[in-house]
This record gives sequence, structure tokens and C-alpha cells, in this order.
Amino acid sequence: MADDKPLEQKDEPQEEETGGLEEEDVILTLKSGGQNPKSFEISKTDAELSKFVTTILEGDADATVIEIRQVPAETLAHVVEYLKHHKGKEPDPLPCPVRSIHMAQIVSDKWDATWIDAFDKKTIFEVILAANYMDIKSLLHLGCAKIATLIKQLDQKEINRIIEEEEKYRREHANENPDDAKTEEKDDKQ
Repeated sequence: MADDKPLEQKDEPQEEETGGLEEEDVILTLKSGGQNPKSFEISKTDAELSKFVTTILEGDADATVIEIRQVPAETLAHVVEYLKHHKGKEPDPLPCPVRSIHMAQIVSDKWDATWIDAFDKKTIFEVILAANYMDIKSLLHLGCAKIATLIKQLDQKEINRIIEEEEKYRREHANENPDDAKTEEKDDKQ
């Protein structure tokens, strides 16, 4: 009997390792919305920072294609790049309040600073909206921290202009896809 237990213990870790390897190999396809929808491939592990994706996979473990209609292709490309870089691991939290105007002094991963600094304000707002929709907390915080660094450098008139730009963008996108909003309302009621 004592010999049986060590054999069982040896078998169990092998099964767990095999299961873990299989999960890492699963490739998901994220389909964007917008006028020119595109598909992006990403590993399941890399996509785990998105609670939107993990919630869908909890409901349908066999899902390999996930539609993200609220996020245009250009923005989803940026989000996928971010997810692939972090490989499903939550980056260190950002300090609050933001005390510097330089992202490299705020983030622990210098790649994040270089990546977010490369975008114009419009793209940053789009990334923030996508991160919010896809429930990617670390990306949402990174985008908001970047906007905070930009605001720290501005006077009140410039701050008001930025806020107006973002509101205008939201209104434009709300008017572009009224059918999507109605479809989502119907889905929510069912």
C-alpha cells in the first residue's frame, strides 16, 4: 500500500502540467468593431488581463473567437499589443496621485511609459475607452495616468479644450453606431 501512494503522487503533477501546457497553447481571435473590423490573434494567457474576455471564457470555455464590437480595429491593435507585452500578469499599481509629468518616473515597467508616450491625446482617449469596455484595469489606469501628466502641464483653458474633445468624440461614436446600442439593449433584456 505504501508503494501505491508515491505512484499516485507522481501521476498527479504530470496531469496538472499537461493541462497547464494545453491552456497556454490556446489561441483566441479578438474581432474588432468599427467600420473596418479586423481580427487579432492572442494567446488565452495573454488575454487574461481583460475581465471581459475571461468572463466570456468562463461562460463558454470552448470559445475561440470573441467579438469586441465597441472597440475599433486601430485601438484594438494597441490593446492587443499591451496585453501581449504583459502576458497576463498584472503590472505594479501606479501611484495615486500622479506626482510627475514624466511617465517613466511613474511606471515600474519602462515599456509602458514608452508605449503610452507614443500616442496622441485622441488615441489615448480611445485606449482608455477600450480598456474600460474590456475591463483591463491596469491599462485604464495607465491611460488615465498619462492624461493626468498632460493635464499637469496645462492651464485651465487647455484642460477645458481636452475635456471638450473627449466629449465630442463620445457623441460622434454614439451617433455612428445606434444599431449596436439597440442590439446591446435587447441582449441585456434577454
